[in-house]
Amino acid sequence: MWLPATFAVVILSFLAATVVGQWQSFATDRAAREIAYNTAPSIERLTSVRGELRNLHLVLRDELDRVARGQKPDPSPVNRARNAIQQEMDAYLALPTWSDELVLAGNVLRTQGQLGETVSRFQDEIARGDIPAATTTLTLDFNTAATNLNAAVMDVTELNAAHAHDLALEIQRIRSKATYAAFGLDVVATAIAIAGAVMLRRVIRDHADLVERHRRLEEERACELEQFAGRVAHDILSPLGAVSFSLQLMNQPDQSDAKRAQIAERGTSALSRVKRLVNGLLDFARAGATPDPDARAELRSTLMDVASELQPLADERAIELGIKEDGVCYARCNAGVLTSLVANLAHNAIKYIGDGPVRRIEIRTRHSAQVVRVEVEDSGPGLPPDIEPRIFQPYARSKGSMEPGIGLGLATVKRLAEAHGGRVGVRSITGCGCIFWFELPAVEAMAGVYESVPAPA
Repeated sequence: MWLPATFAVVILSFLAATVVGQWQSFATDRAAREIAYNTAPSIERLTSVRGELRNLHLVLRDELDRVARGQKPDPSPVNRARNAIQQEMDAYLALPTWSDELVLAGNVLRTQGQLGETVSRFQDEIARGDIPAATTTLTLDFNTAATNLNAAVMDVTELNAAHAHDLALEIQRIRSKATYAAFGLDVVATAIAIAGAVMLRRVIRDHADLVERHRRLEEERACELEQFAGRVAHDILSPLGAVSFSLQLMNQPDQSDAKRAQIAERGTSALSRVKRLVNGLLDFARAGATPDPDARAELRSTLMDVASELQPLADERAIELGIKEDGVCYARCNAGVLTSLVANLAHNAIKYIGDGPVRRIEIRTRHSAQVVRVEVEDSGPGLPPDIEPRIFQPYARSKGSMEPGIGLGLATVKRLAEAHGGRVGVRSITGCGCIFWFELPAVEAMAGVYESVPAPA
């Protein structure tokens, strides 16, 4: 079985050597044609433009001297010299151009136009017999315009010369490559018989490695899904803890009716958050990880709910919790997903704010017609260098961290935001705190358009 296959591969190797040789010949011909029909003619035409430009200067000088001696103006030599420049320019523009040559060619046309205007003004002054003005135009304006055109032409000439040099080097490289390739293919064809058994063993081993990697990937995905479910359970238990705390407060006999009503409202709000969270994530799961395109959630009410639910925890840690919202705006997601995003970032800021003298967390919103952006800024110590590059990865936790958790909160934020067409990020300054943010498409956004909200300086 392997002998016919090996023999066939040897034949194919020789055929491959022929194909490679032909392909490299074609590549060499292509580079040679570029030199023969593009770069070389371009350099030739541009060099002629420079020569004709010098001739035009001499013609103008002669015309000025003739008129200064009292002879009648004769525009014919000047027009012939101008036409000669234009003919060379037309011949150059008819040639193919490199992509990086377009701007330089435009500069040549612009300076040529300036030169033409100067020559026309010179001819008008000569026709009027205004020798001083014509002298000034020739010695100042024409020299300036001619210098600019000459410099622009030189830029294009040097660019084409550089391309010609690169093409020559490419031809040399292709020829060398063709020699080595032909020799290499001959050697390979001779060694294939021995290499066949080695290759078979390697294929079998690679297949086994692929199966093992696939199995590990499936295990990692299953573990990640399990941990994600644990994070969702944490998001549900957190407001339920607020409900439990509210019930304990209500059972205290010294509470006034107004205080009981306030506690009951806080507990009801926490239960509403649980309901929104569960319904949103359930809808997301039922949709096969595809968000509802018609979903919408209002940021202001969500931020107020989350802040109200986290306020007791912030008070307990002596943290000033503030909200700065940028008017009414709607994100393209359901309220449960938005609540989970904001609550995760805010809870993470409370957890890691540290023991600094200033303890403040601000939740703010910004929006454009396409994007809504939520930022959570804290005055904590900032991110440790070892954790910042992977802060949004599952299980990412700083070495030596004593805070409870398994490192899925920010990973949950990233997963939810990206699943809804958004993105996440963080800016951290050691000793000054962090700004965690996420962006989601706005309800008013057009399909396929995503314009990020500019971050504050």
